[in-house]
Amino acid sequence: MTRSCCLLSGGMVLAVCLPGLGQTSNAPLVEDVFGRRLDAEHALVLVDWEGYLANPAMEIVIGPPEGAALPARAVLSAAEPRLYFNLPSQAGPHGPHKEIAIGEHGRRSVLVSIFPDRDGEDEVHELKLEWHDSTGVSWSLQLPIHVVDQDRSEGSGFPAMVDFSHDQTGFFEDDMRRRVVIQAMQDWMYFLDGTGLDPIAAGAEQTFIWNPDGFINGKHVANATEYTGFLLYVYGIQGVELRSGGEPSRAGGFQSVGGKQLPLRRSGGVEVETRGNYNELGWLVSLDDAEWWRATNLRDVPNDLYSIVHHEMGHALFSNAGYPLFRRAKERGVLEDERVAEYLGAAPRIDRSEHFPGTVDPASRRGAFGNEYHGEMPRGRWLITKADLLLAQAVGHRLRPTSAFAPLTIETDSLPAARKGEPYRVRLRASGGIPFYDWELASGQDTLPPGFQLDAYSGELHGVAGENGRFEFRVRVRDYNRQAAAQEKKFLLHVQE
Repeated sequence: MTRSCCLLSGGMVLAVCLPGLGQTSNAPLVEDVFGRRLDAEHALVLVDWEGYLANPAMEIVIGPPEGAALPARAVLSAAEPRLYFNLPSQAGPHGPHKEIAIGEHGRRSVLVSIFPDRDGEDEVHELKLEWHDSTGVSWSLQLPIHVVDQDRSEGSGFPAMVDFSHDQTGFFEDDMRRRVVIQAMQDWMYFLDGTGLDPIAAGAEQTFIWNPDGFINGKHVANATEYTGFLLYVYGIQGVELRSGGEPSRAGGFQSVGGKQLPLRRSGGVEVETRGNYNELGWLVSLDDAEWWRATNLRDVPNDLYSIVHHEMGHALFSNAGYPLFRRAKERGVLEDERVAEYLGAAPRIDRSEHFPGTVDPASRRGAFGNEYHGEMPRGRWLITKADLLLAQAVGHRLRPTSAFAPLTIETDSLPAARKGEPYRVRLRASGGIPFYDWELASGQDTLPPGFQLDAYSGELHGVAGENGRFEFRVRVRDYNRQAAAQEKKFLLHVQE
């Protein structure tokens, strides 16, 4: 026997329809971390943070329909290939798929996220949940997913130049390979603040370039023209190690602002093994966000050019002993920085390869720099994480104020007056944090005017006032981050005749 979920028109709540019977029963339960039920009216909200960044993993809790016999099996799926669930799960061209065994307790947590894009447009997708109980009865539920896209068109970040002129292998004669490299560089630089950097005169910067046979010998080259920011030489190699590389120039100088030196290098290189990375299977050359799941970057498949170039750029930009602050941290074996430790919960280790082994980004649950094969999410194209940016900041970079770092704030300052006996509807506004908000009165001592309610999902204050008066109350909002502090604000509402 199968019970299917019916979505009624006009924004009505999902219900489970019992064939042949004129009644309904509860659908499978889906709740957010605040204990609120998600349904056709109250969608799951995901965020696509500003910039090309690993997005937050949103936790939901699934539970049995009324009357379901346990143990049971739950199956989650979606049609959008950029969506994914925490492991174990599958990702692919037809969307994610996850099966869960449900024990007698009856509830399980699931993480849901979306791979970033660059278009700045909000999206609507659908999550399908199938519930199969131990007696063979099945239920299904379709839950809307709203994606808040915070990408902006303005803002260029840290200035950078990519120079392919020293590629002697012909690898970068291909336009698409160049485009992948340039896009990866722009993605890093978007988050870094290069305001006020002093220009570097022609011939003033020395950069070491490896010979085409790999990491054996090379030469120093000087910048041919004046530039401001970071100069990155990208070229192919064919070495015995079958690996790519990346590093800053230790022969060059340091960035400066108004003549004051910064602990940041001015140039570097990325070397791409033309035959593949640790194999001779070639490269996946793509910028298609819907193909992120193809990029496992294991030794038995073609590696993803974007992933490897992105990683080696990280070594050139901050994760290398050529940066004084990183060098001192590497000597200690750990990067001690207050902002990093606060975010990660501990100071991250640094290994001999100048990676951060074991470090997982708390927001996205993906492995941070040098730990990309790990984390709680399916393997795929490597991304910058919020943790990576904080690590770069600890090494000396300044970060631009992008949405992933915006603090949770209640933006509404005051409320318009209400009239007794007339409908009132005002939406409180918040920004920052992970924008799936929970609104409530700050304490049991705070009361709204009689006849008013505060919508926990939307922050809408609405109702019909039953009496005149001056009403003071405090409102609290939480974002979708268990570790973040809630924000409160006091409001005064006048109800007049």
